[in-house]
Amino acid sequence: MKNKWIISIGIFMVLLLITFFVFGNPAPKNNPDNLPPYAFINSQAKEAYLFAKNNPDSLNGVNCHCGCMKIVHNGRLHSRGLLDCFMKPNEEFDSHGANCKMCYVDALEVKKMINKGKTKEEIKKIIDSKYN
Repeated sequence: MKNKWIISIGIFMVLLLITFFVFGNPAPKNNPDNLPPYAFINSQAKEAYLFAKNNPDSLNGVNCHCGCMKIVHNGRLHSRGLLDCFMKPNEEFDSHGANCKMCYVDALEVKKMINKGKTKEEIKKIIDSKYN
């Protein structure tokens, strides 16, 4: 009986933490770009969301290799590559990019290559070659 009570308390605490993270963790007050709370999960995710918001054409068409287009987006057509990991077609944010290290690392790699003057075709080949 005591073990069941301890397990119940443990489950309650986990649910409480999840609830706080999802509903009680607003984006920081210093958020001029109006990023969603989940974009602040770490500095790389935040940078990737800012890049996606401000440079959607840079991510559009660069393949995402994590498989999210089949599972995470609940059947939503994932036709814009990495851009779909961060932004929905209606320009709302998508939470997948914050939860997938592969997506935000690849988005930041695209950012670095853009800053080095690489073309979209060069970037696509480099990202694709990482996973072939």
